[in-house]
Amino acid sequence: MDYLKNRVEEAASQQEPERPDWVSDRNASLKAWQYVEELKKEKSLYVKRHHKVTDYLTQKTYQIKGSDVASALGINRASLMNTSSYSPHFKKYLDSVNAELSAAKEAKILKARKPSSRGSIRNSKDELVRANSELKKRVVELEAQKTEELVRYAFDQLPLPVKKKLGID
Repeated sequence: MDYLKNRVEEAASQQEPERPDWVSDRNASLKAWQYVEELKKEKSLYVKRHHKVTDYLTQKTYQIKGSDVASALGINRASLMNTSSYSPHFKKYLDSVNAELSAAKEAKILKARKPSSRGSIRNSKDELVRANSELKKRVVELEAQKTEELVRYAFDQLPLPVKKKLGID
């Protein structure tokens, strides 16, 4: 039980991140900041789960726009982003969040483009297929050559009277 209680206490302490100085209860900055924090978690999760370039064709999948925050909170976008006393700070904060999300997206795409480790196999699949087909051709050639040598050797080992009767000599 103590373990579960400790887990609940840790989760509760981690729930509320420390809010910046410009966030206040007296205006919409608190709601806007909280909403951006929630969106940041969602967008980070999206970036974590998607690794194709085509997953990021539209910015709304991994970026947060001020107009989206304003419409979700029922605030005028201009007052949220430009005219309020907290607007410059909020704008700067939103830009930093979007920069983090873009960096995470780019890192995820770069990681996905690099081929994953195949252990001790150093060649690509195409190279291995090509080498395999060349080796199969070589085996067929060697088998044919070996058969010819065996037949020649067998004829050489035949006694002279048998060779004369077969008309080989």
